[in-house]
Amino acid sequence: MAAEATPNPPTQDAESGGCIPRVGILMGSDSDLPILRQAFEVLNDLGIPFEATVASAHRTPERVARYAASAADRGLEVLIAAAGSAAHLAGVVAAHTLLPVIGVPLQGGAAGGLDALLATAQMPRGVPVATVALDGAANAALLAARILALKDPGLRERLAAYRRRMQARVAEADRRLQAELAQIPAAVTPPGDPAAWQADGVPTAAPPADAAPTAAGIGTVQAAHPAGAAADRPASPGGVAGSSAAGARGPGRGAAPGAAGATGRQGEAPVASGRAGEAAVATGQEGEAPAATGRAVAP
Repeated sequence: MAAEATPNPPTQDAESGGCIPRVGILMGSDSDLPILRQAFEVLNDLGIPFEATVASAHRTPERVARYAASAADRGLEVLIAAAGSAAHLAGVVAAHTLLPVIGVPLQGGAAGGLDALLATAQMPRGVPVATVALDGAANAALLAARILALKDPGLRERLAAYRRRMQARVAEADRRLQAELAQIPAAVTPPGDPAAWQADGVPTAAPPADAAPTAAGIGTVQAAHPAGAAADRPASPGGVAGSSAAGARGPGRGAAPGAAGATGRQGEAPVASGRAGEAAVATGQEGEAPAATGRAVAP
């Protein structure tokens, strides 16, 4: 490997018993370093040896190509590439290696980071890049850790411990919040044990999964019933309930034979759309004539 492509010395890791890096991090400019330090911290917390280097896909393309092509031979298992603006770094790296590549698009520039996000995510078929959120260096490191943990039980345990620490921080934040709310007469805290109330991250009092909000003049959205099946929900204000056979739904409050779906507003003309065998109803503007759209598709 050429001298100019040699990265900085890898992180020492007592738990691994050596200094062979497993993750390689590339950044297009040293101005990206403040964001990439988030990845450094996560990898260090998890005891994963890594290396990092500055290499630009546009200003030093040969350096990037040599680094990516030699990465697997040097023991690297996952690569992280961060760049902004015309963010081609991750794609160029992926074109020169078969290792997993995680792209970190960076905010900034005239488009505020949208250009970097699209340039990183919109890769052609055959050259995949796993893309995290804008400035998502920490998540890139965690994703790299999960990939490595597939064949590393010790790392998998450290990842589980990392998650428990994260959950403990959330619980502590809620404890502080509840202590503050206790000093406010009008504040009402959640009932019962917060851990049980938010078991699995979902409040136990959550509405049924199939419930849909309704508003005056807007009907409910329901799944299509098989032909001949009876409707099982009442009409919402200004709309109609879903019923059986395929067909367009009429306006108003009554339930006319037809397909269940998104119902129209009172006084609007029905519009039937979709494919044969599927029930979908869209509405037109008030005063418009009924219009059928779509085409039949053989089952």
